[in-house]
Amino acid sequence: MLPSPVPSPRIADLAAARALFVGLRDATVETVAVAYLDPNRRLLGMRHVVGGRNQVVISIRTVAVDALAFGAHGVILAHNHPSGDATPSKRDVAFTRALAAGLRTLEVVLLDHLVIAEEQVTSLRAMGVV
Repeated sequence: MLPSPVPSPRIADLAAARALFVGLRDATVETVAVAYLDPNRRLLGMRHVVGGRNQVVISIRTVAVDALAFGAHGVILAHNHPSGDATPSKRDVAFTRALAAGLRTLEVVLLDHLVIAEEQVTSLRAMGVV
């Protein structure tokens, strides 16, 4: 008899999302992590992309392709600011809006985009961007 698979965590709220991305707070370069979730907000998989001191680049296409490959219904994006300031940049806001619109065409929901800096976490959903 095969062992039953360990259920993946359910990312139901901001506290669970913070815990999922806690490793980003100590990164010394900008890093983005994308969590792909099923309809019950259980984790299907993740992608991490490491950038430079002040910037990390991930394309909407990459996130969309992964979402389709995982059969994801929702996505949570998070990235860190090694500067220690969790205030989203204008670029962060613009990318979030474009990503949400792109995913919507695929019937995938951008649930949130978190900016993490040390102990601070800013939710772009809470700011009304998503």
